[in-house]
Amino acid sequence: MPIHPEAQERNERLRGHNPVVAEALSALGRRSFFPKGIPYQAGQAKGTRINATIGQITDGAGNPLPLAPLAEKLSHLNPKDAFLYSPIQGRDSARKAWHQKLLKEDARMAQVGLGVVSAGICHALTMGAELFFEQGDTLVLPDLYWDNYEQIFQVRLEGDFRTFPFYNAQGGFNLEGLRQVLAAAKGKVHLLLNFPSNPNGYSPTPTEMKAIADVIVEAAQSRTVIAFCDDAYHGLVFDPKATTKSLFFELIGRSPNLIPLKCDGVTKELSFFGGRVGFLTFGVDPESAAILVDKCMGLIRSGIGSPVALSQYLMEVELADPRHEAEFEKMRQVLQARYDVLRAALDRPTRHWTVFPFNAGCFCLLKLRDGLHADDVRQKLIADESVGVVSQGDQYLRLAFCSIEAASVEPLVASLEKVCEGM
Repeated sequence: MPIHPEAQERNERLRGHNPVVAEALSALGRRSFFPKGIPYQAGQAKGTRINATIGQITDGAGNPLPLAPLAEKLSHLNPKDAFLYSPIQGRDSARKAWHQKLLKEDARMAQVGLGVVSAGICHALTMGAELFFEQGDTLVLPDLYWDNYEQIFQVRLEGDFRTFPFYNAQGGFNLEGLRQVLAAAKGKVHLLLNFPSNPNGYSPTPTEMKAIADVIVEAAQSRTVIAFCDDAYHGLVFDPKATTKSLFFELIGRSPNLIPLKCDGVTKELSFFGGRVGFLTFGVDPESAAILVDKCMGLIRSGIGSPVALSQYLMEVELADPRHEAEFEKMRQVLQARYDVLRAALDRPTRHWTVFPFNAGCFCLLKLRDGLHADDVRQKLIADESVGVVSQGDQYLRLAFCSIEAASVEPLVASLEKVCEGM
């Protein structure tokens, strides 16, 4: 279909700033733009004496008219923060607050423009995929991955997966497997890495992380690589040998053919699961990133309308509070205690499963012995032991220690042993 003149104008500007990024766009990415429609015109009219632009119910002076039950529950908040629309790209104050958080984690973020707000991290991944991923494109990822990637890249976008074993023979990240699969994928290639990982709860060492980045840069020497960094569990690390840094930081500015995308948000980092505030940040020059944000605004406008303003405001409050880092550490220590108990329980010998190395995140993954089917075990655990776990494929069980108290770890492992023994 023909490309709208406004989209074409964005594409030409992007080509002037960064031809590699422009060429890497999908057909939808090339068509996408934020139109000069109602939200755009309302922004231009902001501050006018009489503003009859945007369709939100106010008192005529820009203040909302909330219903009393809601207003009473949120009476301690500024009504404008609680009840009015968010800008399509997200509140600038929220975007700046998150960028400052990342800048505090790594000074290389100074080279990167503000991210765009998404409705959770899954939405950030989806927007990145819609911008760059074409039907039939290849996504490289480890063989142990979150099952929703299939919905995004295969079901929605009809892409192909090329996987490699997550671990090497020593139990670390399989660097050579990554290198070989990237080398075998010809032309533009997409890569998705999730650290700390779901379902297996692994974060690389700092040395591994730098080596992973070097392999990706090597792969981008002669073709475009789009690297999705799924940082959903960022900061939840329990082994001092594992890195707490994002792979994204290691990729910024490393190659003109490399397009890093950071997908993160408040879900786990702020323990705000119902907030649904995520961020998609582009690891390219700020001018190109601003154009990509504009294209995301078109995707947001045509999809969810705009992100939730109230959740963004609450995120800003949390990050501005001087107690924030101590509170995050308090939460991390709760998970650390559960991790330690689970680690000890799973270190005991058993004939029924092997444990994949785990040191971070919210999960660990078990590989059941031959003769045991994961979903049969899962259902038997529910029926006989009133214990819930997740089966993945035919052989794997995922244990989410983030959602059980430390005292429940031993009973869980004992119930699993009992069910496997009985089968």
